[in-house]
Amino acid sequence: MSAGQGHFGIPGTGAAVFNETTQLFWGGDESRLQILRYDAEILATAIDAGKTPTNVLRGGLLLGKVTASGKLKEWNPDGDDGSEVLSAVNEFEQRMVDYLGIAQNRFTGVIVQAPLKAAALLIEGTSLVGHVDEYLARRQLHHMGCRLDDDSQGFLAGVTPRRSVKITNYVVLPTDNGTMFVQTTADATFTLPAIKAGLTFEFLQTADFEMVVASAEGDNMIVGNDASADSITFTAAGAQIGARVKVTGEYINGVLKWIVELPYTPFNTGLNTLTFAIAT
Repeated sequence: MSAGQGHFGIPGTGAAVFNETTQLFWGGDESRLQILRYDAEILATAIDAGKTPTNVLRGGLLLGKVTASGKLKEWNPDGDDGSEVLSAVNEFEQRMVDYLGIAQNRFTGVIVQAPLKAAALLIEGTSLVGHVDEYLARRQLHHMGCRLDDDSQGFLAGVTPRRSVKITNYVVLPTDNGTMFVQTTADATFTLPAIKAGLTFEFLQTADFEMVVASAEGDNMIVGNDASADSITFTAAGAQIGARVKVTGEYINGVLKWIVELPYTPFNTGLNTLTFAIAT
């Protein structure tokens, strides 16, 4: 903290100045060899909504690149200007105004690949852990080559395949991200978790029993001719084995929706779909 001069070096009392250092990396000294940076320009309009004032960007703030300018700003998961694609992580505190209080672009080095501490990362100024867009951020960070300390294998990012056998109803958890659920021996309903971007699950029926995949909130599953369905159900006896459903949480025009896909199921009769019902 310091206080010393007014404008133009004139002696006087100025506002307190704080410099925060965030420990972003994990893994010991040898892990520093994995850190990649590049020189970038951050837009003067970039903000850290969780900081006061918001024009001070903390280390750990996730950044996206605006397509038109090639410059960085805070990552905006439901944006449409290019900043919805996570491009970098701010490493050091950036003050986006000069000594006259005028907003200025900043040239700085930013992180594009590294072993990072999840708890130190910020989505639009809010902690990544627990954020509605946490899983989308984890996925994009993983694809960038970043490894988070609480999920180095990428399970929470939904990019490392897992399989789980179920014989009864199951309420899917966000931490199941990327899991294929294999249903056997009985009817079962899979209730999706509260919708979040970046969550993806698959469901496979291996016996002739009913399988239901249902939204927790309802009215947010995109299926054929319906952008606000509640569930999809396979009920026809003799036409249930091999039924598969894949759902992914995505922003559609700024609104979170479950995108529903039915992977191809081969039949010796030449058919490629099973009978199903949609609740609206």
